[in-house]
Amino acid sequence: YFATPERKFIIADTPGHIQYTRNMVTGASTADLAVILVDARNGVLEQTVRHTFIAGLLDIRHIIFCINKMDMAGYSEEVYMKIKEELAALSLKLGIEDVHYIPISAKYGDNVVLPSVNMRLYEGKTFLRLIETIEIKKDKNSNGARFPVQAVIRPLSQVHHDYRGYAGRVAGGVFRKGDPVTILPSMIKSSISGIDTMETRHSKAINGDSVTITLEDQVDVSRGNLIVKENEMPESGQDISLMTCWFNEVPLKIGGKYLVRN
Repeated sequence: YFATPERKFIIADTPGHIQYTRNMVTGASTADLAVILVDARNGVLEQTVRHTFIAGLLDIRHIIFCINKMDMAGYSEEVYMKIKEELAALSLKLGIEDVHYIPISAKYGDNVVLPSVNMRLYEGKTFLRLIETIEIKKDKNSNGARFPVQAVIRPLSQVHHDYRGYAGRVAGGVFRKGDPVTILPSMIKSSISGIDTMETRHSKAINGDSVTITLEDQVDVSRGNLIVKENEMPESGQDISLMTCWFNEVPLKIGGKYLVRN
């Protein structure tokens, strides 16, 4: 964890080694931005391609490629441009929306916090300034408004004894105060009376926000239920298509039964 006057950051540090690919998948699953280090001496390697592919697969919209150790490559513009062209071709192939390339020397701080005097070839933002100002898109997986209930909040204080909220993390879309909603699987209908975080009330909650939702009606909602917008009902069926990243050393058993959580 760290913070600047502009933003707060949570870092998931995932090793580049091939045998730790599962760590990259886990770290990327909740990330908004991926920073991929490329050794200027070695260029684009297999793990570079792997990590970029995983970032694209998990719908990370923003990638910063830091071409590091430029000091050991003589701050060569030719080396930087060659690696950048390879990465640009890879990003285009994978359909990454927002890609940035920064030549850096982490050891000497070139283009990390302050612009480098050794690389006049690069006129863009430093790494720190870029992560402070990059506009993060929050509409991932937003085809429908989805709110899985993780806990029912009932205060211990007698002052707010009538309060009943449903805590969780918005898994898609946008919820606003006043929205008509349906609770699944019971199909009970109500509308949102409030959206809370600690002692703050909000007018809306978007994908990725952890909030507590209160409803206008005293309805039976419990952990594991799903709150959806009335006009954005999910499809119901027995057959689904999905892509799975299999982590276990034991191969996936065809015909076996597994629990899948989206």
